[in-house]
Amino acid sequence: MKKIMAIAGEPGTGKTTLMWRFINQYTWETREDVKLVNTLYNKELDLHILGKYEEGEKFAGTDRYSMAVQPAAMEFVKNTTSSILFEGDRLTNAKFYDFLLELPRVHDVEFLILTANKNTLTERYEKRGSNQSDTFLKGRKTKIDNILANFYYMDYREVFANEDIKDQTFILNHINHFFS
Repeated sequence: MKKIMAIAGEPGTGKTTLMWRFINQYTWETREDVKLVNTLYNKELDLHILGKYEEGEKFAGTDRYSMAVQPAAMEFVKNTTSSILFEGDRLTNAKFYDFLLELPRVHDVEFLILTANKNTLTERYEKRGSNQSDTFLKGRKTKIDNILANFYYMDYREVFANEDIKDQTFILNHINHFFS
């Protein structure tokens, strides 16, 4: 049975960096089985990663999807028998998370929430040349706070601090274990 993991967190918590580390461990095939829903597929794990991961892109994952992707993503996730992994803001919302929890024939669902302290976030924004407005950043923080406060999600979420390479390695091991 398939497993589903959603990785969420405020901008700068290291979601995309973590995904690149996961991706670089395996061999992937680029697919678009449903219009608008690009994935990377690994046969060994029988796993689809939702999103676009192209070398040199500053922002990757589901953030590169169309704003109109959610219905197509729901169709894809519902109909595939493969496991699913994704990160990014585009599908991080209560409607999509509720949909994931209501799917039949799913072995396990986990919402992995990454955190980092304010100084780390500021340093990462500066390093990558981020120009996201304070309003945008506050909106993303509120979205993550709402997921953390949602009583319905408590049994499905794991929260990890992602401050440094040691934290990232610990989280990467958790993801590998989840899909093994």
